[in-house]
Amino acid sequence: MRKFIAQIVNHTNPIIVLVSLLIFMSFMLFVLPQESAKSEAFGLKESIDTSFYYTSQDLYRTAENYGEDGRAFYIRQRFTFDLIWPIAYTQFILIASAYFYKKTKLLKASNVLYVSLIAAGFDYLENIMTSTVLYRFPQTTPIIADMAGIMTLLKWSTLSLSFIILIYLLITSTYTQLKQRFTR
Repeated sequence: MRKFIAQIVNHTNPIIVLVSLLIFMSFMLFVLPQESAKSEAFGLKESIDTSFYYTSQDLYRTAENYGEDGRAFYIRQRFTFDLIWPIAYTQFILIASAYFYKKTKLLKASNVLYVSLIAAGFDYLENIMTSTVLYRFPQTTPIIADMAGIMTLLKWSTLSLSFIILIYLLITSTYTQLKQRFTR
């Protein structure tokens, strides 16, 4: 994994950052609204995975509210759109963070670049767990249902931390660049 991160850092340039931003923004502006509209068409007004945390009871209540067709749609959506969405946001955060990290000269801090990959991992675990619970409903899936809310909490926490790291690296690299310019 260190080689993967090193490759990203070494090959990142402004054009790659811009392309990754365009991919991310395209998803935000075009794909997410379409997926939201599809969900609303199925009557899925509340999405459990947009909560910061939920209990297994919340998940079972949502599964019941969705109905059979809504649960089937939710599961399909998790294994189509929601396979690509984490890649879209992770590639942007990772590439942009790597670019600004390279500019900061904080050579020993490369471990912070893993946070966005960890966030995507939690997102995929959340999708698998919630889909399993909704697929088996009305049967209960105790451990998985309990863990789904924790995966969601960890997803949002690490994703938030990823954006904080990106902003920190942006500010630090800007400061470093300005300092170098004015000390010449």
